[in-house]
Amino acid sequence: MKHSLLKHAFLFVCIILFGQISKAQQVIITDAAQFSLSVDGAVDINANLINNSPNASLAGTFSFVGTVPYEISGTEPVEFANLIINNTEGISLHTDVMVNTGLNLISGTVNLLNNDLTIRSAANISGSFSAANMIIIDGSGALKREIAEDGTYIFPIGDTTGMIDYSMASLIFTSGTYSDALVSVIVKNEKHPENTSTTDYINRYWTVSQTGITDFACDVSFLYPNEDIQGAESNIWGAKWDGSQWTMLNDASMNQFTGTVNDFSDFSAGEKTILSIDDQLTVDDIDIIIDNNNIIIRSDKNVKLKKVEFYSLLGQLIYSKDLNGTSVNEISFNASSDYYIAKIYTENQFVSKKIYIN
Repeated sequence: MKHSLLKHAFLFVCIILFGQISKAQQVIITDAAQFSLSVDGAVDINANLINNSPNASLAGTFSFVGTVPYEISGTEPVEFANLIINNTEGISLHTDVMVNTGLNLISGTVNLLNNDLTIRSAANISGSFSAANMIIIDGSGALKREIAEDGTYIFPIGDTTGMIDYSMASLIFTSGTYSDALVSVIVKNEKHPENTSTTDYINRYWTVSQTGITDFACDVSFLYPNEDIQGAESNIWGAKWDGSQWTMLNDASMNQFTGTVNDFSDFSAGEKTILSIDDQLTVDDIDIIIDNNNIIIRSDKNVKLKKVEFYSLLGQLIYSKDLNGTSVNEISFNASSDYYIAKIYTENQFVSKKIYIN
């Protein structure tokens, strides 16, 4: 009975007044076919919001206010036009949330927990971002942004692991083709597991992924707090880990590192000698011996061969195999008689070699 009364009270207020909801402990939207907040509607809410309706349309401006933490939850995602956070204790998400027009972080945080917050392509994120006004990523939830065109897209994210840290990511797309494009960013307040720097590095990394974007160039920027810096920042360089090797970006300075990339993966920073490609290893240091379908890949240098890929001359990936991590590997590659490009990966670089298979 309590929930029913709250529901009817909320519907009545929404249709007639859209004033401030400050008495109810929770506002429940049930599976009501015609529930909607008009485009001109605005409501301040001092309560938890529970959405159990797939038909709810919150087209106006919804402001979470007050000094008590609140939750957005329910069996269905919640889609807002304008969402304002003006609550010093913030809100947490127990269901996915989408924002169509604008998210304004006036005061307080949004803790994603294990849910996603998606900002539509026509929406902006505004506010005075800081550790007190940011989007918290401590769980598996991600901040996602739809990308429709070239431009600057900020991700005002951080975490509360150990300390409360603000660590924004910024992506500036300067070229690309976008089709239902979406970029997802998460952050981890720990040393990247593949960063073997021992003295100078940061205890943080970002994972950026995308769908629907091709042939792009993007200027990336990542901020980190002083507490993340281990050793001397002057000896730290940004880098991108693609799953098999590091690619150097620009040097770190004033709690930030930048770079220009054509794909996304993990980003962190550490010692240049660890994260850079060893320029002493050349294509001549890798031997490829072909005997019918048996191929031996070896190096006279003491390197760990990690993976091999074979591409057609048109750039199509034909075959990929993880190697055994030693300097001599034998594989079986049943291929047509033709020329191929073999790309051999070591721990921190790759070399490419043109081969011919009879």
